[in-house]
Amino acid sequence: MRDLEKLADEIASKIDHAVNNAERKIKKKWNGNWEARVHSASSDFQTATNSFKRVPDRLSDLATDGSCAMRYLFAYGLIGMAALLGFCGLMLVLMVLIEHPPWTSGTTSFEKLSGGLALIVFSQLIWWAGRRVKRSGDKKAHAKNQHRILRLARDKGGSLTVTEAAMDTRITVEKTEEILRELTISGHAEMRISDSGLVVYHFPEIEHWDEKNRARPVDEL
Repeated sequence: MRDLEKLADEIASKIDHAVNNAERKIKKKWNGNWEARVHSASSDFQTATNSFKRVPDRLSDLATDGSCAMRYLFAYGLIGMAALLGFCGLMLVLMVLIEHPPWTSGTTSFEKLSGGLALIVFSQLIWWAGRRVKRSGDKKAHAKNQHRILRLARDKGGSLTVTEAAMDTRITVEKTEEILRELTISGHAEMRISDSGLVVYHFPEIEHWDEKNRARPVDEL
């Protein structure tokens, strides 16, 4: 009888031990998967948050791109119209001068000649207006590229290289370097050289961004 009780206790102990081991393994695996899921969800949430924060910038860039495109379209339309009117006026003047010289003909030739000259003058005015619109588009595109580089400097902690900025903003290297040099000349950035000779453009205002809330009036300094 005692042998049977002893055997039953051993069987119960082994079953309990097996159950405990299985429970520990399940909990360990579940906790690992849970931590991985939490980490993945956190990473996805951070990515989604960053993407959502960039929506206003993207909308602003899209609006600016559309505005620049409309300006360029209107400018080149004016320039094309000016070229056509100027060509028509020049041809009219040449036809009058060749076929009916004004000094040998009546008032009709003078009217045609005056009309041709008026077309040429009018075409020059339209050409000038088209060039003005194109320059305004160039200025707006330049400002857009400058804002993109400044936003990238903010995201990178206040330091940029020319190649890094060109790759992330999809602006040409020459244009990127030109903008960074302009910001350096205006005092918004400073040029630094690393030990290996790497040129880095540093933005002190962005680096000390958190100090703006602790700024004091000039009289108190």
